[in-house]
Amino acid sequence: MDTILVAGVNSVVGANLAEALSDQRSVVGVSFGSPVELPTCQVEAVIPRKHSAVIELLQRIKPCRVVLCGAGADSCWDESRRPQPADVSQAKAWIDAAHSIGCHLTLISSDAVFTGPWMFHAENSHSLCSSAEAAFLRQIEDHAATTASDSLLVRTHAIGWQPGGEQGWLESMLNTIERGSIGPVDFARHGTPMLATDLAEVLVKSWESGLVGTHHVAGAERVSPREFAMRLADHFRLSRPATPIAGSLVDRSIGFGCGETSLQTRKIRRALGIPLPLLDESLDKLYQQHLSGFRASLSGQSLVSRVA
Repeated sequence: MDTILVAGVNSVVGANLAEALSDQRSVVGVSFGSPVELPTCQVEAVIPRKHSAVIELLQRIKPCRVVLCGAGADSCWDESRRPQPADVSQAKAWIDAAHSIGCHLTLISSDAVFTGPWMFHAENSHSLCSSAEAAFLRQIEDHAATTASDSLLVRTHAIGWQPGGEQGWLESMLNTIERGSIGPVDFARHGTPMLATDLAEVLVKSWESGLVGTHHVAGAERVSPREFAMRLADHFRLSRPATPIAGSLVDRSIGFGCGETSLQTRKIRRALGIPLPLLDESLDKLYQQHLSGFRASLSGQSLVSRVA
């Protein structure tokens, strides 16, 4: 059986992809941060830091494909996670290593390379975010495109459960809603979130179809964090928290992930002949993952409360 290596299983996208893909494939994970244990996926104990160490790892595992879930693999609405210069060096080491041994590369990147005022950015949109963090992501994308022309670059805004014992952005939002507050969310920025496990299904279809180049894979609805929180409360059977009056937006929002990052997905839909999920579909699956124990197993817990 061909092996897929998911690099960055400490991220929301990486962990959820690894678990979803391991249902039918041999998957090996590598964490870029704290050690992570996943229920059904083997995770390497040692984190390779240098290019030579990545080469040695790939030569030992011999994956048919590397899925790189680095700086762009978390929601840009998560204020605690921002691309850094070190992420660029790390990503380049993995891209170069995969290319040198002839391993197919899938790079997960972020919708936060874009900003407003335009909505539903196409793959060739010129409405680029000027922040340093967005520039780091574009450096990684450019390196993948020039180094490995047969790579698949996927921009997305994937959501899902945080692996390991720490609470992620989504878990924190649910806890805040359960306490009757909306938390620090705004109405100005907009994106097109989708469930990370749904992203895994689209990736498999993309690989089977031999897609390469840049494709946007995201949800079918444009939503703000404020509206997302309201609909998340509905799906988790929680009371909608009272929200302060939003006010008006005088100046265009600027900063990493602070503006309009919604993605146009026409290219991937036409290439694969598939629809992409509405937000309610993704949130319903997210709730079912909570009930089924998927969330608990990903976090390493045996029991969970109603939400927290």
